[in-house]
Amino acid sequence: MTIYVSPFGDMDKEHEWPDALCLSRTHCANASEQTIGEFYEGAIALIDAGVPQPAFFLARQLAELSLKAFLGPAQKPGHNLGQVLKRLDEGGDDLFAPDGDRHLVVEFIRDLYSRDPKGDEGRYPSNTKGVPSLAAVCCANPELFRQHVDRLFLYTQQRISRVDHNS
Repeated sequence: MTIYVSPFGDMDKEHEWPDALCLSRTHCANASEQTIGEFYEGAIALIDAGVPQPAFFLARQLAELSLKAFLGPAQKPGHNLGQVLKRLDEGGDDLFAPDGDRHLVVEFIRDLYSRDPKGDEGRYPSNTKGVPSLAAVCCANPELFRQHVDRLFLYTQQRISRVDHNS
C-alpha cells in the first residue's frame, strides 16, 4: 500500500524545492495583485489550451476580483457583477471615464455578467437550477476572448499599480 504524502507545506516549513507553488498570501506585498495575476494567467492558459468552461469561469473571476479591488474596503460579499459595476459607476469611478478603451472593459464585464448573473456557470457541470452550465452560450471566439481578458487585466494591473504607488 502506498502511503499518502500531502503536496501542501505548512507555513512554518521552508520551501524544500525551488519551484514550489506558493498558495498562501500571508507574505505577499500585494495579495490582490498577485491573486488577480494568477487568475489572469490561468484564464489565458485555459483559453490557449482550448479548455472552455474553466476559462470562462476564471475570466469571470478575474472580472469580479478586479472590480472588488477597485472598490477596496467598500466591497460587499457576493458575485453580482452588475451590482458592483453599478456601485462603481454611481461613485464616479475611473473605469467609467469617457476616454480610452475603458468602455470595452465595462462591456466585457457586462457580457460576462449577462451570461452568468449568479457566478455559478462554468464552475460546475450545472448551475444552481440544475441546468447544464453555460447552456445559453454556444461557444467563444478564442482570439477575441483572449483580447478582452488581456484588456481587462492590463487595465486592472495599471490601476492597482497606480494605487500602490500613490499610497
